[in-house]
Amino acid sequence: MKRLFEITNSFYGYSYVRAYAWVEDVDKALRLAREKFKEKEQGFYDPRPKYWENLKAKKLFCADVGAFCTNPSDEGWEIQ
Repeated sequence: MKRLFEITNSFYGYSYVRAYAWVEDVDKALRLAREKFKEKEQGFYDPRPKYWENLKAKKLFCADVGAFCTNPSDEGWEIQ
């Protein structure tokens, strides 16, 4: 069964920066989110060494559908 996790990194913009991962477990949620946060960090002028470290995942709900992970955002959901 898949679970929706909200992953945060303690950074703020318009709101707190977060990504959402639809995966089987918290370890996979953190692994996928870490990749997304690293990708987002590459666009910064002054790289933030802890932007993709110290991630926290919170389980929001469970259901049985396909896996996905959103892009990190301080504005809500962002999926390419």
